Amino acid sequence: MVYLKDHPGQFTNLKTISAGTVIPQPFLAKILQGLTRSGLLKSTRGKKGGFMLDLSPEQISLYDIVRETSLDNSILKTNCGRCSCQDNVCPILPVWTDLEKILNVQLRSIRLSQL
Repeated sequence: MVYLKDHPGQFTNLKTISAGTVIPQPFLAKILQGLTRSGLLKSTRGKKGGFMLDLSPEQISLYDIVRETSLDNSILKTNCGRCSCQDNVCPILPVWTDLEKILNVQLRSIRLSQL
């Protein structure tokens, strides 16, 4: 996303983005497809095709990016991993809940334009 932010107003092909970010093309393709499905990117096929931001960098938060690139949003949800924490008997549940709130607020406050 930062690479595309730094190349505004133009479609950039997968090979070029991969070379510029040192992310393997197969892995990057899956990431970019997800970001396109979510509406953060737009894509086009053909000789001059590729990917570009579909929103301005000021409209995209780091939270948006993380949410769309994490497999099950688990990075945005915290838990101790020792218990289900669903039964509210976990003594550390309030700590994890507070950390989750702090993480989400912080990620929402950072804009792609700042990176």
